[in-house]
Amino acid sequence: MEIVEGKLYFIKNEFLEKYNPKYHLMENKEEGAKRPTYFCFRDKLDKNILWFVPMSSKYDKYLKVYNEIKTKRRIEPNNFVFARNLAGKKAVFLIQNMFPTLEKYIEQEYKKAGISIKVPKAVKEEIDKKARDIFAYTNKGIVATFTNLPEFIKDIKKEYSN
Repeated sequence: MEIVEGKLYFIKNEFLEKYNPKYHLMENKEEGAKRPTYFCFRDKLDKNILWFVPMSSKYDKYLKVYNEIKTKRRIEPNNFVFARNLAGKKAVFLIQNMFPTLEKYIEQEYKKAGISIKVPKAVKEEIDKKARDIFAYTNKGIVATFTNLPEFIKDIKKEYSN
């Protein structure tokens, strides 16, 4: 399968079984509609690593959290990217839940009625900007996600190096 940056994918249970106990990842939901769906982009420095950003349809829930953080801290939170029209629905990308993975753990592309979902360019650019902010914080030793990214990256690199 060809992995295309900026598309939406599902991740294999095998990945979650291996890494979830240590990194507290979102679990796959098998009953009903398959989820979560992940926005995918390739690491700029290490092309073996793919980054996954979970997407949620709980737009209003996260918009409320976003507004509460913005009001309380008086800054725009980097945790979320909102999409008002993604395949005809509202969605939010959870930047604070992003994680590294490898191609072998991608199960399949997310499609609606057999058609690839197009993520708007403005949404892709915002995800990219906020992800770069997360990388900058991580490089300074600041924990900006729910996972320990430096350790997670080491584990992923160790896996493909073996």
